Parts: sequence; structure tokens; C-alpha cells
Amino acid sequence: MSTGSGTISPITPTPTPAATAAGYAQIFCTINDLLNDPQPPAGDVAILFKEIRAASQVIQQEIGEFIPMSMTRKFTGKGRRRLFIPPVLGVTGLVNDEDTILSTDYILQPNNRFWPHGPYTCLEVDPDAAVLSAFADEQEGVEITGRWGLYEETEDTGATLAALQTDSAVSLTVSNGAKLSPGAVLLIGSEQELISGYDTPVTAVTTLNGTLDLTQETIILTNGALVNIGEILRIGVEQMRVLDISTHTLYVQRHWNKTLGAAHTTGASVDVYRKFVVARGANGTTAAAHAVSAAISRYLVPADVLFLCKEIATLMLNKAGTGYAGKTGNEQTGQVYYNDAFPRYDLERVREHYAIRTVR
Repeated sequence: MSTGSGTISPITPTPTPAATAAGYAQIFCTINDLLNDPQPPAGDVAILFKEIRAASQVIQQEIGEFIPMSMTRKFTGKGRRRLFIPPVLGVTGLVNDEDTILSTDYILQPNNRFWPHGPYTCLEVDPDAAVLSAFADEQEGVEITGRWGLYEETEDTGATLAALQTDSAVSLTVSNGAKLSPGAVLLIGSEQELISGYDTPVTAVTTLNGTLDLTQETIILTNGALVNIGEILRIGVEQMRVLDISTHTLYVQRHWNKTLGAAHTTGASVDVYRKFVVARGANGTTAAAHAVSAAISRYLVPADVLFLCKEIATLMLNKAGTGYAGKTGNEQTGQVYYNDAFPRYDLERVREHYAIRTVR
């Protein structure tokens, strides 16, 4: 991006006041993302989410924020027609020397962002601006409200709200529990919500139609159409993950989430986990009421960031399983394995992908 003469200066991630707030949600991987790998890691949901959160924090501190933060920041424009700012994904309000400026008075640069779904780092006065001629020279005379960070992309999850969510509720009930999992940062209306865990299941969705011993992985329900592939069931105290469905017959993963297996009888109630614990108003957004059938979107991160988060989370989990040993060995082969939970080469490569340099 050509922005004038001067030296090349990198724009590095800067900590924000919101970084320590309860609603700060820079989580770059979900439980489902890990489970969809060819060899998913073992462990209960709480442990997996703990490692995902830790891995995401490492990436955020090393590289930056990949889910947009909504906030107002103040700058000194120095009386110039060009204002350099930290990476911004969209500007929703601009006040210059107490004048409210319309979006038609300035241009966000570079024209096509730094990469797809990426940020801008410069505001330039539009040659045809009606009000704006230069950015205020007064200390912090420019106020910019926007969505800040390195990346902004969402997708429709395919799930909708199955019950009204008030603006103070800390749970979310959805139509299909397989579409969401802990670690997902959701967008409902203009509010972000972070899923931090499973809440109590929806009870008695259907019943078991046949007995089930301790090891069977095929179960028959009274109505298989009432559950979905990927959902978590509870029969008694045992949880099961649905791997496939053929009419009323389900192929399941038993003892899910390290629950104890048990024998179950015909007519036993089948509960389904479709309710999640959520943090409201995440990343500077405002909690609001959401109606039944409201659409639910999920924030995505770039593929390389997702891979790195899964890699670090899994490495941290594996290293914890060795008692945090620096290296482990295989007596049969004589091989030694070094357990580095933070792959520096991969971190450096991904950081380089999102390095921003502007000419000032």
C-alpha cells in the first residue's frame, strides 16, 4: 500500500482495555473443530476448552485479535489529511474536533483491505468531502468507533434459537445442539456471545426403544427424527455422542465426556444437550433480547490460525499428560520425543502472514 513518503513502520498488536474484561472473547477454535480431526484428542469437554482458551491466548498475544472488538478509540490527527490507526475492520462512527463526520467524507485504506476479511489501517480525507478537511490537531481530537482487529468473517451455523433469550440470560437454547460447541463466538443480531460450556440438557426429547448393555454402540430410539448427528445425548447419567443415524437406529460413542457407562432399559428418557452456557455482550457488544427462531452465526478465523490453535491446544493437552516432561521416550524403538507445546516455527510463519507494514 502506498501512503506517502517515509520509513516503513510495522503495526503491531496493541493491548486494549477490554482485554481483561469478562466479555473478552478471542477464542480461535471450538470443541467441534477438534473432534472433526482424523485423530481427535481425548479428554473431557472442560479440559479441552481450557486448553483451547490457553492456546487462543498465546496466539492473541503473539499475533493479534482475529475476532472483531467493538470500541471507541481516540487519536491525534495532527492537522493532516491522512490518519494512521491500529487495524480496523469497519468504522461505525467518527467525530473530528466535536463534528460528526459522515462516511462519505473519508476513505478507508488500503482499498481492498490487507487481505480478504482483513483490516484497514488508514483514514484519508475524501477529495470531495463536505465537512472534513483535515484530522483534528487537538490531543485525542479524533474519536473513532468501530470494529477493531485483524479479521472478520462469519457463517450461518444452521441453528436457531429454540427459546427466547432475555438480555440477562446466561444460557442459550438452540434447535440443533450439533451445530454449536464450547469455544464458538456467536453473532446473534449485533451481539457477540461466547459459548463456554454445556448447560443442562433438554429432557425427555424421546425414549429408548430397547435395552442397552454396557458396551453396545448401536441404540434404538422411539423417534430417531427428534435427534441430530453430532448431538450429545444423556441416558441416566451416561452421555453419548451421536455418530450416525438410520431412521430410529443410532450409532453412538459411549461414555462421552468421561461419564460412566451403564445398562439402560426400554423406555428410558433420552435427554439432548441443546442448551449452552454463554458469556453475553462479548468483545464490546451489547447484550439484547433475542426471539425464538432467530438466526445464529459463528465467527470464523483464518485456516492457518485455526490450525495453529488446534495444534497448540493438543500439544498442551499431551504435554500435561506426560506430567509436563520436556521429553519422553519409547523403550521399544529407543526414540526420544521432545514435547514443545509452543511450536515457534509455526507461530513465526503465521505471524508473518498477518504482519502489517505501512509507509508513513
